[in-house]
Amino acid sequence: MDSPSATSPRTASRLGRRHGACAALVALAVLLLALAGAGGAAAASTDVAFRIEGHGWGHGIGMSQWGAYGYAKHGSEYRAILKHYYTGIDFAQVANDSVRVRLASGLGSVKVSCAQPFTAAGGGGSLAIAGGQVAVVTSAGSAFKVTGGGQSKSFTSPVTFTPSKGALNLMTPTDLGDTGTYRGILRVVREAGALMMVNIVPLESYLRGVVPHEVPPSWPIEALKAQACAARAFVLGSRKPNEAWDVYCDVRSQAYVGVGIEDPATDRAVRETAGVVPVYGGKPILAVYFSCSGGHTESIQYGWPGSSAIPYLKGVDDPYDTYATLHDWGPLRRTAAEVAKPLGVGGTLRAVYTVKRGTSPRIVKAALVSSSGVKFMDGNELRMKLGLKSTWAEFTSMSISPAARDHVAVAPDTSLTLKGRLYPALDAGSTLRLYFNAGDAWRSREVTTTVTTEKLGSGYTAKYSAYSEGISPSQTTQYYFKSGKNVSPTTTISVQ
Repeated sequence: MDSPSATSPRTASRLGRRHGACAALVALAVLLLALAGAGGAAAASTDVAFRIEGHGWGHGIGMSQWGAYGYAKHGSEYRAILKHYYTGIDFAQVANDSVRVRLASGLGSVKVSCAQPFTAAGGGGSLAIAGGQVAVVTSAGSAFKVTGGGQSKSFTSPVTFTPSKGALNLMTPTDLGDTGTYRGILRVVREAGALMMVNIVPLESYLRGVVPHEVPPSWPIEALKAQACAARAFVLGSRKPNEAWDVYCDVRSQAYVGVGIEDPATDRAVRETAGVVPVYGGKPILAVYFSCSGGHTESIQYGWPGSSAIPYLKGVDDPYDTYATLHDWGPLRRTAAEVAKPLGVGGTLRAVYTVKRGTSPRIVKAALVSSSGVKFMDGNELRMKLGLKSTWAEFTSMSISPAARDHVAVAPDTSLTLKGRLYPALDAGSTLRLYFNAGDAWRSREVTTTVTTEKLGSGYTAKYSAYSEGISPSQTTQYYFKSGKNVSPTTTISVQ
């Protein structure tokens, strides 16, 4: 707790003065030993504390699902919602064509059943299988072998399972870990020497298994309709005519599972928007979407570095994203080592300093500043390696030297200096506080900071606040610096 009348270490009791000149020599020797580095050169190490806070969850491009929820809660119709997030779009009507969904790959076998009679067909004919029986597909050299209902048959080309009516029961887990009934047909193909399951399903049936996985069916109907149209455009823009499949069943495309997840509310949203797709220049848009934005979406060229600008994927304000539980997140407190290790940084990490932001402003590029040098990293890599919710993040780092690991020990009333850096810099002339505790209570005093500019390379510079304070403890004392919500690590100066 701050106290204007707190006793400073400089004016603490002079317990060692009676030892005279001898004590002074001992103090000097102890201090030199405490700060001795490799080869006998005086060196104090630095300890750094990081504070990370941010906004939103996901890549930030396109439609914010929680923002759409908010717009729907405030009376917006689904077309208006989509027009807000996808700049300059129009709408068109499309047919209910089939979509090929890659359910799982790298398989040694595939198991499928059906409550009704079903058929396996491929090069070499077909095999009728009674309802309730389990069919197993394995790879036999260049052929596909199907065993089921006490019979077996080999096929010279991919095998397609078709129910006589109803839906197939998939018993081999998908990449989302799902099993159960799936609409459409199931094709088993070979890829890289293993088997792959591909669900070929009508577009509107596919959406019935997507929308309730992407957003809660309890949401307002206009938000569900907006999600259905975005998902419809996304899959149409993802088709791969030269491949055996169009989209993944997981978040590499958009999450899709079988009949078990279907819900009356999302079925209604799909039905009442049947065939409606957002378009730009007459073509279905790349309708990417994500959970929540933190208040502003991002332009694609900043959210995904290396991407070209797309007119309808521009960053826009997202006023109703406040409904999201991750509209704001953090603060996360990490040691320098906890941040440096996953980022592959050597030496002591001093700062993660943003040198380029997007329009939201998410991190496009950051400098990793350490005692061993500077390296640059794009925002998405930074997010993934540190497990952050989004690239809209602010990093603050605050240091103290000498560090606790230096085990500095001095004679009473020996003078030495505590110092550190705060990234990014405070305003010029700002102050922070030095806290100290000699075993009875925490006290503090004000410390002036100085804005310092540091060259990072590649034309970038960083600004940090440098601070230092002289101390002369009369007894063992703990110290740390604090500025607002930012706190340095604690160090201990032992008095012997």
